[in-house]
Amino acid sequence: MDAAVAESVCRIRERVADRIGLNRFRTWFGEATQFELADNRLDVMVENAFAGRWIATNYMSDLIEAAREVTGSELRVDIRVASPNGRPEQENPRPAARPGSHTTPQPRRPRTNHRRTPTLRGELESFVVGPPNRLAHAAVCSIVSSLEQAVKPLVMHGGCGLGKTHLLQGICNGVRRAHPAVEWRYISGEEFTNEYIYALKAGRIDHFRARFRKVDLLVIDDIHFLANKKATQEEFLHTFNAIDACGKVVVLSSDRHPRSIATLSEPLINRLVAGMVVRIDPPDLATRREILRRRALEMRQRVPDDVLDMVAQHVTRNVRELEGALYKLVALASLAREPITPDIARRALDDYINQRRPPDAAAIERVVAAQFGVTREQIRSKSRDRTVSLARAITMYLVRKHTRLSFPEIGRALGNKNHSTVLMATQRMEHILQRNGSVFWKSLSGKHEDPLHAVLSNLERQLGRRDTPSS
Repeated sequence: MDAAVAESVCRIRERVADRIGLNRFRTWFGEATQFELADNRLDVMVENAFAGRWIATNYMSDLIEAAREVTGSELRVDIRVASPNGRPEQENPRPAARPGSHTTPQPRRPRTNHRRTPTLRGELESFVVGPPNRLAHAAVCSIVSSLEQAVKPLVMHGGCGLGKTHLLQGICNGVRRAHPAVEWRYISGEEFTNEYIYALKAGRIDHFRARFRKVDLLVIDDIHFLANKKATQEEFLHTFNAIDACGKVVVLSSDRHPRSIATLSEPLINRLVAGMVVRIDPPDLATRREILRRRALEMRQRVPDDVLDMVAQHVTRNVRELEGALYKLVALASLAREPITPDIARRALDDYINQRRPPDAAAIERVVAAQFGVTREQIRSKSRDRTVSLARAITMYLVRKHTRLSFPEIGRALGNKNHSTVLMATQRMEHILQRNGSVFWKSLSGKHEDPLHAVLSNLERQLGRRDTPSS
């Protein structure tokens, strides 16, 4: 392999790792997987058929795109299983059929809007619908069915790993097929911010605005990234108004309700809540089991019903953890060359069965600070500001409730406060809960008043706890 080819191979590996994430790349490719580039073909040499099937099913499009980005041409990608002597034993292990997957490069079809669109994995057909997400799924399906009659805007919020990105990408893929003439754009809140900053520095703000304000459908993931970024919020508000004035559609996702993002401006919050705001909750038991069943079919793995039940009962927080537990289970069985049994499942689920990891003081402090638009340093300070004092008292209450720290230990963890300060703050929160009282605070978005039990429930959902405050 000459130097130029070797460099191209290294760049392809780097691009694949960038696209799928370093942890996934190390798990499924690692150093043992060899890439060979020759004769308009990329050979990916894997150690076993299981890894080959998984890569072919889940990462073929990433391999094709990475090869195209590096070489500038369409390459045939073959996945081969290497024998012990290093020679290929099998070509292209057959992937499980799923919408959008392919094993060989397809000729490009002309698009009406003549622009290159990103490869998005989420498909509405593969989304598992259950009570916690049924309303959100119905809302996005209505957008794909008819953009003209869609609710504007649609905001979906919920914790990490609950399917928000899947639904957003499903909208784009559905619109791409059902309405090929529609101009749409999918971007994350971070990418929107970075592109705006670049446009300002490069003097290309008019080009930036033209790209985003002339679309028929704008989809932005993780809009909460705009918190604390006043200039970007203002630019997005103008973009939103320009799109909405033309009767076009904006769909957003966030990790919490817009009114709970304390540092969003009031005009922007008002625009977001004027449409449809839908919360996605963690999947219930039946939904978790169906997710596992479908993923096992996609992986072409036979997983007994009692094992599916065991995984669904113990992994409850979000879909990503659920799928991760299944991948670990399948990998353990494959490495041990044994069928999937309850015994192997117990080994794979050891972290979930033997302990339910509670949030620590630092995690509680971070979540509360974000909720009230203050910093962790302010919570630990001696500030008597009303919002800071409330955030500090709620932090102390939640740390006391969800950890085993004593009052003196909580005081030391939160800026060397006296144990009596922690005791009084905790008692004050308990008294407000007992009379079903409300709390008041100010943020950049204005004044807020909410029942304390609702504030605590929202914070505990973000921390992954299902229990509610006692009254």
